[in-house]
Amino acid sequence: MAEKMLQKMLQERLIGLAPPPSPDDLDFTGFLNPTPAPSPSEGALAAASHEAMAGEAALKRQGYYVRIAREAAVKRKLREGEHLSAVIIEDEPHLGKLLRQYLTLEGFHAEVATNRAEIVAAFRRPQHPDIVLLDVVLPDADGFDVLAKVRQHPALKRTPVIMLTGKTTRESVLRGLAGGADGYITKPFEVDVLIKAVQTVLGLSA
Repeated sequence: MAEKMLQKMLQERLIGLAPPPSPDDLDFTGFLNPTPAPSPSEGALAAASHEAMAGEAALKRQGYYVRIAREAAVKRKLREGEHLSAVIIEDEPHLGKLLRQYLTLEGFHAEVATNRAEIVAAFRRPQHPDIVLLDVVLPDADGFDVLAKVRQHPALKRTPVIMLTGKTTRESVLRGLAGGADGYITKPFEVDVLIKAVQTVLGLSA
């Protein structure tokens, strides 16, 4: 079943193949050129399919995905005075500001990027983000392509990414999870659910 879904996604050009970036490509120059996203492995697709089905059941019951967040393999405890950084990729100004405020209250240094140029600038900062909250529908970019570029990038490929989107189809959830997202939360969402998901993928205690 996973193989058939993969073939369907390839035929519909939802996924594709792309060469790996140069280790020195910290300015995401490759991201500026729209290359197809790499295809996920069969194992990743099968695991994502299971998670997507669970999320689909939650969607039918409650009208939105409560949370799909993969627990970090290693627990993390912050040192006194340590602050994590977050990049919020969201083109809706009010929501971006709200998310930044909530993450700031949780002790994060949060930055909002609303378009391709701001995304590139955010990833070029000397300090790479500890987590990325990623919308799918952006004015001049596609969130799934951004996710693919992050997962291909040597310095960012292990950075936790949570998709925040209004796309609730099983295919979209499958594409996000199989593409390497650590979490998938659909809009509208509850802030405490999002914060819990952030803590989960980072391995932080509540």
